[in-house]
Amino acid sequence: MKTRSICILAVIALLAVVGWWSVRGHSDASADRTARASLFAADEIPLEQIDRIELTRSNEEPIVFVRMATGWIQESPFAHPADPASIREVIDVSAALQTTRAVDPASIDPEARASLGLTPPAATLKLTWPGGERSIELGRRTVAGRAWAHVIGRTEAASIDASLHAIAVDGDPRQWRSTHLYEPGPADVGGIELRYGLAPSQRLTLARAAGKWRIESPVSTRADADAVRGYLEALARAQADAFVTDRPNDWSTFGLSVPERSVRLFAALPPDVIIGAIDVGVTAAEGAQERFGRIAERETVVQLGTKALAALFPPPAFFVDPRGSDVVQADVRAVTFTAFDPTGLNDAAASTLGSPLAPTFRLERTLDGWNITTPDADPRPASTERARKLLAQLCEARAPAVAFQRMPEALRIGEFTLFGAGGVQLARVRLAHEPEGQWAIDSDDGVLRVFPKGFDLAIDAAAYQVNR
Repeated sequence: MKTRSICILAVIALLAVVGWWSVRGHSDASADRTARASLFAADEIPLEQIDRIELTRSNEEPIVFVRMATGWIQESPFAHPADPASIREVIDVSAALQTTRAVDPASIDPEARASLGLTPPAATLKLTWPGGERSIELGRRTVAGRAWAHVIGRTEAASIDASLHAIAVDGDPRQWRSTHLYEPGPADVGGIELRYGLAPSQRLTLARAAGKWRIESPVSTRADADAVRGYLEALARAQADAFVTDRPNDWSTFGLSVPERSVRLFAALPPDVIIGAIDVGVTAAEGAQERFGRIAERETVVQLGTKALAALFPPPAFFVDPRGSDVVQADVRAVTFTAFDPTGLNDAAASTLGSPLAPTFRLERTLDGWNITTPDADPRPASTERARKLLAQLCEARAPAVAFQRMPEALRIGEFTLFGAGGVQLARVRLAHEPEGQWAIDSDDGVLRVFPKGFDLAIDAAAYQVNR
């Protein structure tokens, strides 16, 4: 009986302890919920209507961001596109601030009042929208990730989480700007100028006419439309690493008074209007690869990393159309091959003038295939497979290497000429071949498209005979 009584008393004691802990836990949770509250009411700041943000920090010029029809921009101290994600973060963090307690500065002694850090504040953030605004003065940080703040128009100062302080006081508001080097606008790009150095020969210019891109300098040749499109896309993705300084007293300190390298993008119409500009100056430090830069003549110096520099300045050969011609195979009605006389004995005048001799053979499209004609024979059926392979080599094959140089005369072996309907000449492709080595083709434009040994262009009429 005694043992039973002890067990009953133990159970009762255990239940009492459990009940006490339960009540204490609920009480603590309730107290925590009561102590923590939002600094702003749920509808006090209309997040989607805010169209102006102004940040003023001690001894610094105010920085102002406004929302335009095209998006957010920095309006002051000078115009600069803003980063929408950064601006949104400022708005969201401000609206979501939590407070745990508040004090009336007038009710505490001067020493305690000064400890709030609000006279003057470290920074003041002002959010404005049509018909309303809220300004938050940010004071001193305290312990456990807390800080003091004061909403202008209210009596009390509030202890808030320090998330806004991290952005507006400790952070760099210049990083709220967009770091993109080029932001495409409504105007189409019709011209590109890249300067790899100060010498005239180090300038590459491209222009678009009749829907096709051409390189205009340092040589005149076809440009690769896919390469140009890829370049513009890479340029739109490229970003500066950081903002270095605003409104420098001497741009030459950064190599930007007379920049060695630059990019200019021109509108298609009118053609002389610049719609994108990046200047590149000296290296950021001795031995460093990063360089200083300036975007669209804005009043700030940025730092450009290796990724941005690679996007800005690909090798000039990157833009060259690596194909022998840009003719569409289906448009070709006839092809002639003309061998060159390396000795000039057969036609001294032709050799002196650099002119080709009479065609060695001619391939001509028929309704159901191809015919071949040579000087000593009438037209006869040709191998359709070999004719198609030839057109693929001249119109579609992309050279793995491109060189800005004239064709080596000692290696010239002849040229193919492509004709369309009505005998209209579509393209002329000149050939050079190293003995047992590489092939090179050009259009007399100062650019060689170089193919490996296995390219093996068929220049012998016998190669096109049926059943060969």
